[in-house]
Amino acid sequence: MSEDIIKEIENRMKEIEAAKAELWDKGQYEPMMEGEYWDCQIVLRQMKEGEGADVSDLQKKKQEGIIAAQQQQYKVAAE
Repeated sequence: MSEDIIKEIENRMKEIEAAKAELWDKGQYEPMMEGEYWDCQIVLRQMKEGEGADVSDLQKKKQEGIIAAQQQQYKVAAE
């Protein structure tokens, strides 16, 4: 069962990556999708390494990614 969940999470991450590639330059990439991407990364690490896995680096990347997506939206809107 966890193998199915891992595949589903990996597929969702691919969908988000594709959306980001398509929407980033237009400023239409949703920051919450960036957050979801990193949440997927966090869950995968926890599934592979156990619930007590250190995910602080991924949480930091999540915050940075959300901020970058917001900044991109503002940048495009200001142009």
